[in-house]
Amino acid sequence: MKRETRKIVMALAILLCMSTFLFAAGQKETVATDAKKAEVVTLEWWTWNSEEYDEAVQRSLVKEFEASHPNIKINMTLLPTKGFETKMTTALGAGVGGPDVAFFSISSWFPKALDLGPYIERDTFDTGMYYEGFWDTKTQFNGTTIGLPLGVGASLVMYNKDLFDAAGVAYPTSDWTTQEYLEIAKKVANPAKKIWGCEILTRPFRAIWYNYGPNARLYSMDSTTVDGYLNSPESLSAYGWFYDLMRSGATPSVSDMSTLSTENTGPIDLFMADRLAMATLNQGHMLDAVRAGKNFGVVREPGVGNNQRHVNAWSMLVSIWEGTKHPEEAWTFLKWYVGPEGQKFLMDNGNLFPSIETVAVQYKDADKDYVKGFLEILNDKQVAIWRGSHPSGTKVEATIKDLWDMIKLGTIKKSEIKRELDKLVPRAQETLDEAKKTLLY
Repeated sequence: MKRETRKIVMALAILLCMSTFLFAAGQKETVATDAKKAEVVTLEWWTWNSEEYDEAVQRSLVKEFEASHPNIKINMTLLPTKGFETKMTTALGAGVGGPDVAFFSISSWFPKALDLGPYIERDTFDTGMYYEGFWDTKTQFNGTTIGLPLGVGASLVMYNKDLFDAAGVAYPTSDWTTQEYLEIAKKVANPAKKIWGCEILTRPFRAIWYNYGPNARLYSMDSTTVDGYLNSPESLSAYGWFYDLMRSGATPSVSDMSTLSTENTGPIDLFMADRLAMATLNQGHMLDAVRAGKNFGVVREPGVGNNQRHVNAWSMLVSIWEGTKHPEEAWTFLKWYVGPEGQKFLMDNGNLFPSIETVAVQYKDADKDYVKGFLEILNDKQVAIWRGSHPSGTKVEATIKDLWDMIKLGTIKKSEIKRELDKLVPRAQETLDEAKKTLLY
């Protein structure tokens, strides 16, 4: 019996030891799990102020995100735009001290952005939610996805309904043409009262030029040839239309604009002062007009026949730096911030128009005509598709500025425009060839 008792006691002792060991191990595992749960990652986010989202709105955005993501803290650094550019260039060039998440607004920074493709595929992140034009023009680089598009902006024509009504002129419609634009501008202008039909356009090769046809470009699609594009019949027609507009009396004269410029007055100021019946502005100006109680409408820039319609539009690219030590957390913040939740927050609390159509249609005044008009414009083909694929365009365009100035000042006859375009071709071709050698990608 004693031997049996001894065996029982030994067995109980072994069981007790095992229980103690298992309990201790469980405690350690629980502590380790709790520690892992309690670990908080701090991300560096560099940004700037804008009329779409000021500092207060962005700091509120951070609180909103952190409330639903307690393991991620956001250290938001607000920089002036010039300071932002300098700091980003320095950090990305050195490969140290860069932000986890930031605007990647300069093409030379693109190679330093993290490839988001694997994260998008793993999480089945719906990239199709974004307006196609903004996704195509902002997020791709050398076959990889380097960021997400935040917000949208676009050039649009705002028209003053009171001035149109006073002149007895019908409002423009979305299918209007460049010729109709010219005729409407002349009818609604009243030079005696210093009321003009429209402003002086800033430069060629924007949406209206592209509307004249696929050959109304600075050079060929393959970036090799200027002749037949800069001086094409379509380009000549666009320049001829601008010539007619400048001679119509519907715009302020160059001297008028010079005088007004000394008073810091531009198209938006003239429009708000009931001096311009039509003005090519943007969504920020549109919201200014709403706040000022202006009676206005919105329409896309005029087209040419049945040619494809274009829009001069833009968005901000938000990316993750390739040197981030916290790619998972940075991706979590990025897809929230530039996804439906973050963009809706900036829309509801700031002045952002989202790059996600399902969110944009929830805008507080989505039933208003001016919002419907603006959202319709966003589906037109973007000028940025061509310009983004042809980074030498800016330098080439600089070589042809003299012709634009001659038309504005009236120092050239309409019949001489073709000859001048032909004369510009060699210089533009030389600039194109040289610019291509210096491309970063």
